[in-house]
Amino acid sequence: MSDTKEILDHILHDEKLLNSRAFKDRVYTDEPIIRTASQLIRPSVPDKIKEMKGLAFTPEAYWKTSAWLFYNQGRFMEDYEDNFSFADDFVKYYPSYRDLSTEQLRGYFTWRSHIRNGIVAKAPLPFVYIYLYELINCIGYGSPDECFDKLKFFCDQYSLEDDSITRYTNVWMSDFVVYYGLSPEKAAFLDDIDFDRNMLSLIHWDQYSDDDIYLALSSLSAYRIEKSLFYSAFPEDFRAVLTRCYITLAEFFRDKRKNSLCDKLFGYITECSYNMFASAIFYDRQSLRSCTYELNEIHSFTCQNGKWKCRKYYGSRGRNGKLGDIVKAVDSLMREKTDFRHKISCDGISKTVLKMIQNVIASYYEEKHKKEALKIEIDLSKLSAIRISADKTRDKLIVDEELPVEEPENIASPAAPPAEPSLLNNDETVFLKALLYCLDPKETAEKCGVLPSILSDSINEKLYDTFGDTVIDFSSDAPELIDDYTEELKSMFPL
Repeated sequence: MSDTKEILDHILHDEKLLNSRAFKDRVYTDEPIIRTASQLIRPSVPDKIKEMKGLAFTPEAYWKTSAWLFYNQGRFMEDYEDNFSFADDFVKYYPSYRDLSTEQLRGYFTWRSHIRNGIVAKAPLPFVYIYLYELINCIGYGSPDECFDKLKFFCDQYSLEDDSITRYTNVWMSDFVVYYGLSPEKAAFLDDIDFDRNMLSLIHWDQYSDDDIYLALSSLSAYRIEKSLFYSAFPEDFRAVLTRCYITLAEFFRDKRKNSLCDKLFGYITECSYNMFASAIFYDRQSLRSCTYELNEIHSFTCQNGKWKCRKYYGSRGRNGKLGDIVKAVDSLMREKTDFRHKISCDGISKTVLKMIQNVIASYYEEKHKKEALKIEIDLSKLSAIRISADKTRDKLIVDEELPVEEPENIASPAAPPAEPSLLNNDETVFLKALLYCLDPKETAEKCGVLPSILSDSINEKLYDTFGDTVIDFSSDAPELIDDYTEELKSMFPL
């Protein structure tokens, strides 16, 4: 301190400086006195904040984690309130109490006091995340249930000011329900659980109503149904046909394929390691426990000695492109069937699925036309005129003698139809026989000069009307006959 004063005195009383051009003939006015940093007036630090900061320098804090320090400092300050004016904005990643200055801490605790009184105001993001960290650590409230309610209330309110927090808070709220063992109903409002709910409607389609199935399809399809011009014009027809198409395809995959339709569209349920409250400062106070928790049938958690695993459908847990291709195909084929003025193309689906959708659409409109034909409307006001007309017709038909009935001429019986030609050409017949009678289909296709996949598709298409299904499965590298049709095919194509 004395050295600093000596330097300042030397500068202020140096004759060379005073007589230099910079100072000569200068009129002096009042100027602030130069002060050292230690002489500047600083705001007072509340005793509670001093004690809280001191926790970071205890012997135990040196070997504990930063999450432990945050939890203990938060517990120490959970009832603290302040009334300090703070208007600055700043940025910090993974903020904690020890990262903030005294002014920032006082500003935070003042803002938190307002939050607890129901006043949710926009604040610097570090304040927001520190408060969220407090809630997921159950700091400030009596029970996990109460803490979750406060967490949901804050997320709902603050997301109206800044919805960027939802990318984290939706996951943290789900983790909160699991970690603290709350009722699964607490998480029912989350998008992630809504995905599971729609998936269950599609997996167990035979246990759900058509409305539930349609809602799941429209929610999970990457093709936006609500934007379709055809749907806007004929919503009831589209809803009915789309639901029927899904049920038909689901039955087909259940009966004719190894994997279900949902497995083909969304993949398989998988169990992977899971980091609870990822990207948050969270102190795990039950780090060695073992437990299981089920949010629903297709979404569950296990913890073994503190190591968490999650079992669910991974990948894109939102709108699905493969399902969108099916929905778009239904839209396209219904436009084609009804000669709708605006046509769209469809791609991304197999010929088998395309044929099945066409059959469902044709069946639906056939039923609809039959129902419309059965509707009989009677105009009672015209019954009298009809009766008079009928009497006149009767009188005209009455004659004294019956006209002789002419004997019908002998009509030659029609010639027998010619024998039906083979459904398949020579190459297709040879290839199918190779599959039926354990010959080498690849070698047979090479002799024909046609790829096995092309021959398989052609045979499936030509025999679809006969069997109502594909007879050759080409989902793997090599073609395979569907076992259900082998004997019937042998009778049609003997060796």
